[in-house]
Parts: sequence; C-alpha cells; structure tokens
Amino acid sequence: MIKMMIAFVRDYFRYREEVRKHDKWIKKFVRIKGYEINPNKMLYTNLKIWLAEMEGIYGKRYCPCFDPSGDKKRDQKMICPCKYIDAEIEEYGSCHCSLFGKPGMSKKEWKESANRLMGEYRVKLNLKGDVLDTRGMPVDKYRDLPIPDASHQLKSTLLNFKGKELKMIVATKQETVNLEKIAKFKGYEYSVEPYDDGAFMVKLKVR
Repeated sequence: MIKMMIAFVRDYFRYREEVRKHDKWIKKFVRIKGYEINPNKMLYTNLKIWLAEMEGIYGKRYCPCFDPSGDKKRDQKMICPCKYIDAEIEEYGSCHCSLFGKPGMSKKEWKESANRLMGEYRVKLNLKGDVLDTRGMPVDKYRDLPIPDASHQLKSTLLNFKGKELKMIVATKQETVNLEKIAKFKGYEYSVEPYDDGAFMVKLKVR
C-alpha cells in the first residue's frame, strides 16, 4: 500500500500537466453524452495518470485497461473514450475502467464498479521465482484481449518483486512489442527470445 501511494504521488507530479489536459476533455465529453465521472477523486486522478502514461508509451490515448492489440482497427476503437463505452454502461452501469458511468449512479454502484475492475486485476499471478508466465488469463468479451494483460501483470509483480531481472513468458509477438515500448519508457533493459509452443521469453532488468 505504501509503495502504491509513493507511486501515485510521484506519477501525479510527473504527469500533472497531462492530468489537467485530460480533465478538460473528460468533463466536456460527459457534458455532451450525459454520463457522469467517477466521484472517487483518487481513482479518477489515477485514471488520468494512466491515460497520460499510455500516451507516453504508445503515442495515443489508449484505454488504460488494455494494451494495443496490433490490429489497427481494433486499437482505434480502444482510444479513450473507447467504442465500447455505450454497450458497457448499458450492461454494467459504467465503462470497463470505471471512469464513466450512467447518470444518477449511487455511491454503492460506483463502489461495485471499482470493485469489479480491481477484481479483474487481482487474480493470482503465475509467478515462480523470477519467472512470470502471463498466459492463460480471462478474455474480455468486447475486446477479445486478456485481463490482466502482460503489462498489467508486470506492474502488479513489480510492487513486491525484489530481484533485478524479471523473466516474462508471453503468448504473442505483439506483447513483446508492447513490453519493449514499456521498457524503453521506464528505462529497463530489454531482451526477448523464442520460448516453447510459439511463445516468447522477455527479460527485463528492472533494478
């Protein structure tokens, strides 16, 4: 928890200009659409920070819950506010990230929305020593992408990882591309090699 708070403060000051920029378009969007913004100020700020980080890594304002798939048409749909927002709000009351919700949502409904999101990212990770196997995660029905994906599993692992090098097994070439971009953005040393069954082994020196 302490590490998360330190990261929050650090990232807020790093991205404060971008956070203000995102705040403007988000508020304009909800005025036009009639939606509401998540009233949890910390979660709302975190989502704006994550949007800024996605822009920094990939050059576009991709949804902070999903890394690019490598399919241009699908990835275009995942630029926030994504093309799935209306369907998800109709089904769940809020979008996947719990950034936008239907009008008149109660505090209880917003909390349930956030809990649903956090539950997806608190799955047991397949970490053995310094090897993280990211394969086999549930798949989002709208985007056909794993939850959590390799980069979110990386983020979760690093909260408590004590080693200097983390090895990650990923299923697709696109995941290696995404991790390479993240490594460059974060200043990690990166290498990749083939692994069993067409998968890849990515090695990141994180210390």
